[in-house]
Amino acid sequence: MFRRIVTAPDRRIEVRSEIAALLPVDREAEVNVVATYFAGDAARRSAEAIESELADSDLIVCDELDFGAMAMGVRAGMPVAVVSVITSGALVRPARVADALEQLRLELGVSEPLNYLGDRFVIPFAPVMRDPEFPPPPNALWLRPDRGAMTDPDGSIVATLGTEFNTESGDLFERIIGALSELNAPAVLAVGRDLDPTRFGPTPSHIRVEQYVDFAELIPRANVVVHHGGSGLFVRSILGGASQLVLPMGADQPFTADRVEALGVGAVLNSQTAGTADIAEHMAELLASGETRARVLALRAETLDLPDPSAAVADLESLVELRS
Repeated sequence: MFRRIVTAPDRRIEVRSEIAALLPVDREAEVNVVATYFAGDAARRSAEAIESELADSDLIVCDELDFGAMAMGVRAGMPVAVVSVITSGALVRPARVADALEQLRLELGVSEPLNYLGDRFVIPFAPVMRDPEFPPPPNALWLRPDRGAMTDPDGSIVATLGTEFNTESGDLFERIIGALSELNAPAVLAVGRDLDPTRFGPTPSHIRVEQYVDFAELIPRANVVVHHGGSGLFVRSILGGASQLVLPMGADQPFTADRVEALGVGAVLNSQTAGTADIAEHMAELLASGETRARVLALRAETLDLPDPSAAVADLESLVELRS
């Protein structure tokens, strides 16, 4: 059995009336925020939230930015499985987080150094998705993600800007809608639960604007996914067999965009400067590109050839037994 621990309420369920201006992409700032926030206040909240749950637990499973959970695992002498959620591997950099992790260790009274890689570092996507500049650690445990529905492209386009930067995207939604309007392809645009779709006004009949859609259902039928460059959408698009048009805004997105471009599974545009015509042109090119789709399907096959999740479960069970 397992327990899911929520450290803060989800603010994204509150509908907002405004979309903030779209700021320039700042890669250095996004790397720095890992130390200043994720290894700072976020880690303290996480540590506090899970402390009372440790007495009757055997294993901590957390994502690679949950340093508070990692620290509490070390303090309790409990094995920790860290799950990679940043496909590029470019955000968590040892030299950049070392001081913050040492401060966290001292605050939480942890006697040993904090191992930000855990006892196992679980990676649920193909090795080539990771930036070669940031290779996987020696304790990497590869795992095949859920394959999802079979790919059955119908010429459609799925577009989204995720659930974090959707309210900080300036007029990017309008530019995407304008580009979709220039094409005849059926399209669905998901704007997020915290935005009212009616704010974007009437759209052509082939475009549907929704707060939430089921990507697991729609992406395997899409030929192109237009998105912000989140790791989750990157992997889901590959598994769905869809080419990608990426408009990165922040967080891990510019690093994901680098991998999309390097692997030839889509195109990347500047989210601040790309105009409606430019976005439409790239959508049309990806819809027509058999070569891009072939590379997507090859990467999908490589991803689905990873070890079955049962192997990772068995490994973690053995790890728990060794610590018992």
